Amino acid sequence: MNPFRDTIVASPWEATGVDVPAIHGNVLHECLRGIEHVRSQGRSAGLLIHGEAGSGKTHLLKRLRAQLAPQQPTATDRRECLYVWVRLQTSPRMIWRTLRRTLVDDWFRPVDNGKSQFDRILFHRLAEIRVAEGDLEPWYEYMREEHPDGLAELMDRIADNLHLDRNTAVAFMHIAFGRHRRDLRAWLAGDSLPQAALERMDLAQDEGTDEEREDLARQVVLMLCSLAGNGLPIVLSFDQVEALQMRPGDTDALFQFGQLTSTLHDSTTNVLLVSAVQSAFATELKDHARSADYDRMTSLGAYSLDPLDRRQAEQLIAARLDSADVRDLPESRSATWPLSPEAFDALFASGGVSPRKLLSRSAESFETWQSPGTSIVPPPPPPERFLQERWESLVEEKQAANGPESTEEILRHGVPLLVSLVAPDQRLVQDEHLPDVSLIFEGPAGRTGLSACTQSNMTSLATRLKRLKLQFASERLQRLVIVRDSRVPLTKTARAARQHLEELEAQHAVILHPAVEVLAAIDALRALLSDAKSGDLDCQGQPLSPRTVEEWFRTHLAGELEAFVGDVLGQSDGAAAKESADVQSLEALIAFLGESPVAPLVEVAESLQQSVESLIETARRHPDQFGLLGQPPSVLFRIEEGSER
Repeated sequence: MNPFRDTIVASPWEATGVDVPAIHGNVLHECLRGIEHVRSQGRSAGLLIHGEAGSGKTHLLKRLRAQLAPQQPTATDRRECLYVWVRLQTSPRMIWRTLRRTLVDDWFRPVDNGKSQFDRILFHRLAEIRVAEGDLEPWYEYMREEHPDGLAELMDRIADNLHLDRNTAVAFMHIAFGRHRRDLRAWLAGDSLPQAALERMDLAQDEGTDEEREDLARQVVLMLCSLAGNGLPIVLSFDQVEALQMRPGDTDALFQFGQLTSTLHDSTTNVLLVSAVQSAFATELKDHARSADYDRMTSLGAYSLDPLDRRQAEQLIAARLDSADVRDLPESRSATWPLSPEAFDALFASGGVSPRKLLSRSAESFETWQSPGTSIVPPPPPPERFLQERWESLVEEKQAANGPESTEEILRHGVPLLVSLVAPDQRLVQDEHLPDVSLIFEGPAGRTGLSACTQSNMTSLATRLKRLKLQFASERLQRLVIVRDSRVPLTKTARAARQHLEELEAQHAVILHPAVEVLAAIDALRALLSDAKSGDLDCQGQPLSPRTVEEWFRTHLAGELEAFVGDVLGQSDGAAAKESADVQSLEALIAFLGESPVAPLVEVAESLQQSVESLIETARRHPDQFGLLGQPPSVLFRIEEGSER
């Protein structure tokens, strides 16, 4: 085991590992001071953290999160905080929806003895109207089990005192009683839910246009911040802000992030905004963001994560060695071992030394020591091999983790990046007259619009499709592509949505059902490029630039991704037209096999009122989704995500 190898902190929610308090301790202190400022002044504030690639921005956020983690059961006399980490790998036009989803996910995350941050909010709000001495959990459990009516009455009083809207009040009541946890989490995060789930929870869901959904997400975030109250300051930490930029010099990304921080700063009273960026991007923010936004972003200052000094470097090396079970270490080793004093001096002579750079050099020397007789450190893997391995790992990871609720964000953020690689003559544009068209590409053949229609709620889906018919009829697009997620098929009762799809087809709209593997690959692509933009794509101590990654993609891009772009832009060999032609059969088949994954062809044909031959043809057109058994085929089955074929 090499104790110096893990140099990247992927998330502040990782288990606490090796830490050296002296490294960037002054910046951590400013963050803690900022929390107390928000608590004492009853006003939100912001601070900016910047450093070079590998300086430890995410590591510092992890230290902050660990420092704020509750160590004891909740009581009225303990000063607590809430924490949210937002990795901004998203479209600038979805920034509020990304914040909403992340905030809800983090607040449902267990932080102490199975209790979540939502539970902490609940306990504090209950304590404000019913003072309890000592720990609040036992009293709360007693009320929930023995006096549910009394607890419900207290919850109603909280809702009245805070002027909560009906939906938020009902959702908070469900949290208090532990009801509908999974669906409630999805609803609060902004996911589209089937009507039956909404009725079970007695909640409403109104999915409007893209702009309306973004505005609704803003309202929900502000309502949830208000729900926490001044007694529970909230740290909103923004990481990988650079990933918002769809292209170099993207001022729209700077504007959207600036607007977000200004709104949070001015519309809340209990939030500390901590933005972590690379130093070069901090300069770009200052130069190109609105001055009013930048002032709010840095109302408590901007702080640099400086390179290590020699003493800090020695402490980091010692801490790494102490944390690992490494046997037979040299007894007479120096304070810089496994680096020789000469190598240590040379490292500092070359300029500023970041923690990542120090750990990478130490890892190489440690491996040389582990292999007696090896006098030369093996060269690092070339970027091509590193990127191939990272790419394969990411695609597998995304395919296992992603659900249909992620599809729209993947498309909105990833497809423009993909199109810029495959079809650089296409330009991403906006059109306020097409509010339900997620992306618009303008090229030599005119405008192509892409609309992500992945809602689980068939009523919402039908409403969106109806609006799309009118928008496409306005002739502001030469081509409209509607992307559906095969994991969310039309239900048997979705007559209106089915009719609107048929009418859109009659208008020559193209309906695509990308394979789960294609969506995972697009997600992996945007993750790799986002990491490169943020300086987090590290190849043995050297950050790979976005340009390096883009050049690698241009020569190694998966064929299915090029085909997907061709289908979207109408530049393929007609595969998209074939899919569009059998979309109704495809939707019906997906819905049927969603309930019965394996079925005789004759049974499926009778149920769907289609011929066996047409079903075989549809299955063969979509080998990524369906399989056939028998000669001639007699059994049809649905291919599960990640299964071997």
